[in-house]
Amino acid sequence: MRKWLAVAALAGLMAPVLTQDPKAKADDKEKKDEKKELKVGDPAPPLKVTKWLQGTEVKSFAPDKVYVVEFWATWCGPCIVMMPHMSQLQQEYKDKATFVGFTAKDPNNSQEKVAAFVEKRGPKLKYTFAYADDRDTYDAWMKAANQNGIPCCFVVGKDGKIAYIGHPMYLDEVLPKVVAGTWTKDDADAMKKVDDEVNNVFKAFGGDGETALKTLAEFEKNHPKLAHIPYFVGPKIGAMLKAKKTAEARKFAEEVIEHAVKADDSGSLQSVSMSLRGKDAAGDKELLALSVKAAEAAVKVAGEKDAIALYYLAEAHFAAGDRAKAKETGAKAVAAADEGLKAQIERLTKKYDEEKKDN
Repeated sequence: MRKWLAVAALAGLMAPVLTQDPKAKADDKEKKDEKKELKVGDPAPPLKVTKWLQGTEVKSFAPDKVYVVEFWATWCGPCIVMMPHMSQLQQEYKDKATFVGFTAKDPNNSQEKVAAFVEKRGPKLKYTFAYADDRDTYDAWMKAANQNGIPCCFVVGKDGKIAYIGHPMYLDEVLPKVVAGTWTKDDADAMKKVDDEVNNVFKAFGGDGETALKTLAEFEKNHPKLAHIPYFVGPKIGAMLKAKKTAEARKFAEEVIEHAVKADDSGSLQSVSMSLRGKDAAGDKELLALSVKAAEAAVKVAGEKDAIALYYLAEAHFAAGDRAKAKETGAKAVAAADEGLKAQIERLTKKYDEEKKDN
């Protein structure tokens, strides 16, 4: 995982919706000329799997059935954020589509880490998980399709051919037509325009609150099936607070927390917690208490050994004025962090030991 992405997330910046796989980038430089192209309309390559960790093995892509193959990794925050919604879609489509969360070995994504994640989170996610100790399947799909960022999903149509390649946050638009057999190349091209609209929403979040909320509302009106993209949750709360719609922000945050706890959605809980401890929430005890509540729930979902979840809780305690709990939880975050994150967390939590200058 790229260190700058980790630092950006820990520093409280808006989390990216796509994380670049450093292993893929390195391999690209070495094997660029050997890469076979994979595009929409091509037959789906087979899945070479070392171990099926959950669900029924997919030996081949059965005729008249749709498959969603999503590439992810344990270190990819944006991947984990999407998982609860992927689970909802799997339940919605049941026998009509099979979802496979596929991940391959890299220096920060061992079989032990993946197995532990699936053991804890898998039962509520309720879709298939597969692990490979080599990069053969990754190369045949991701590299061949020139995709270096995850999460990335491939929808395999009833004819066994690739119908869609892209971010899983657009599956609500894609799947109904693929399942119905009405998906066309024009639909695939139209998704590129939707992606531009999503980028415009994120840009709006960086401006004033009222404009951001109007931009988001317009997007949701035009694309009602995409109204609940999880990456919008935290920024939406932040926009409400910027627009001085505090009561509305609090109510929305409470609704998200309630839903996220039921769905074991640590990503949304962390996003809510972060948005409620920003500068626009400073001094509001109710909002800060809600930030702590969301972060505590995230730790319960992610586990006491999840360094990022612990860090978010430490920051929530610090924002709420509880320096002792911030310091205690920050130390746990450091202890749980691997070598790639330890130094960053230590640096960011250093303030817990400093005297409070502003009261």
